Amino acid sequence: MPTVLRAGRGMALWEKAKQDPPPEKLELFSYENNPYARIVREALCELEIPYILQNVGEGSPREKLLVDMSGSKEVPFIVDPNTGTRTGDYKKILSYLFQTYAVPTS
Repeated sequence: MPTVLRAGRGMALWEKAKQDPPPEKLELFSYENNPYARIVREALCELEIPYILQNVGEGSPREKLLVDMSGSKEVPFIVDPNTGTRTGDYKKILSYLFQTYAVPTS
């Protein structure tokens, strides 16, 4: 149902996505039912950015890794080893992804 409501977001390449993928995969901390993490995953798919998904539901052994990296349990949280960026808050993540991995408009 969420896919229907979001009109197929994340199911097609965004027209301004860079052609070459980043050298290293990004790392996304999230959990499946988090609506903000879903929006970030859709953007990663639209931009065709390879990433490692770290599911960190309550009680997950990966939760400590998230807290060590971000200082909190809040998701989504993304780590980009290509630029050294580590950020949370889905709006900041989306802005970062499209500014970094999309072709600038002229």
